[in-house]
Amino acid sequence: MRKIQVSFYTVTFISLLTLFASIGCNGDQVDLIIFTSDRNGNLDLYSIDPITKEESNLTSSSIDEFEPLISPDNSTVAFLSEENGKTNVETLKIIGESKDRIRVTQEPGNNWSHQWDPSGNRIAFLAEHSGSKTIYTTNLLENRPVRLTTVKADEVGQWSPNGEYLLFTVHTGDRKGIYKRNPDGVNEERLTTESDSTPIWSPDSKRIAFISVRDGNKEIYVMNSDGLEARRLTNNDADETDIAWSPNGNRIVFVSEIDGNSEIYSIRPDGSDKRRLTINSIRDESPVWSANSEKIAFVSYLDDDSEIVIMNADGSNQRRLTNNDFNDISPEW
Repeated sequence: MRKIQVSFYTVTFISLLTLFASIGCNGDQVDLIIFTSDRNGNLDLYSIDPITKEESNLTSSSIDEFEPLISPDNSTVAFLSEENGKTNVETLKIIGESKDRIRVTQEPGNNWSHQWDPSGNRIAFLAEHSGSKTIYTTNLLENRPVRLTTVKADEVGQWSPNGEYLLFTVHTGDRKGIYKRNPDGVNEERLTTESDSTPIWSPDSKRIAFISVRDGNKEIYVMNSDGLEARRLTNNDADETDIAWSPNGNRIVFVSEIDGNSEIYSIRPDGSDKRRLTINSIRDESPVWSANSEKIAFVSYLDDDSEIVIMNADGSNQRRLTNNDFNDISPEW
């Protein structure tokens, strides 16, 4: 087991985060995985072709780059970089001849928890200055951050697919809960009053799934976008994490420890038809959907390190994409 210190927290097993992107190459569409690896002694961004398994180092720098997040048009990756104890949000063009790299955050302190808006023109992020955490948005054409919240936030959630709202969470204190904010207006609505986290939108922007410990352990809930009619999807003594809503809206994939170790499951948004997708004695985690909802990529700790695996949405046809002595984890499509 290796540990690397990244900014203000330690990433166990290396924070090697991956991201599936459809990238045009000479007019063809090629599905690439963009991920972070320490194979050169520090964290760099890499791409890999899941068919040929051809890899390329995208950053090749002496500082750490991690947590890639693809833009909606698949042209740019937003990611975190860490240098001299400070974490910043940056972007890197991955389509076209110009591989422009731009630092989005210029503020003192640490900046993280970045999210693209659906247009790909803005990025929201969490900035920590003098012990206070605040959400900002930046228009990439102007590269000028604008403060979005007065609440001391802990996590930036997803932007709604229709672009109208941005979710964020407060984990402790009198103001704990999930909030939604319209970045182009002044409304800031508190949707829950519990210790809730990881809010994600349904593809139609009508519902929100999230993780809550309101009943003693981490369970999955779904509520309407106005915070009403919250209902519990899972009910057991184990923790559920790593939720992801399928692009077609039909299922939510997640990780559960109900059988003694972390395995991947899926469930309908109404709580019915729960299915176990991985069956083994090792840890599987970080499931994400393909754009057509037909496949799932995930992380499996096969050889005491973490590798990227792909399977069909029903758990069949599992195929290992990476096979090395390094750690590749937390994919996103």
